[in-house]
Amino acid sequence: TWASVYDLSEKDYVGNAVINSEKVMMYDSSNCMVNVPSDKLVILEGLHDYIVVESNNTLLICPRSNEQHVKQVVADVKQKFGNKFI
Repeated sequence: TWASVYDLSEKDYVGNAVINSEKVMMYDSSNCMVNVPSDKLVILEGLHDYIVVESNNTLLICPRSNEQHVKQVVADVKQKFGNKFI
């Protein structure tokens, strides 16, 4: 789960976890988890407790508190677009 990934990740002094990227800049953001391709520049402003993930040309941004809804979102994407984006 994304919660497990966040819990196991190294975090900065305000609780942000950045995975696999050195091109993430955060301003007034805390307790976020960011997992994007290493060549992607990401700038977050004013986000607190969010998940930001890019995979297979798909970007997901959601509150960490809604992590349990991600399974339904993935199912909806697969139904509408097939496995191309998941």
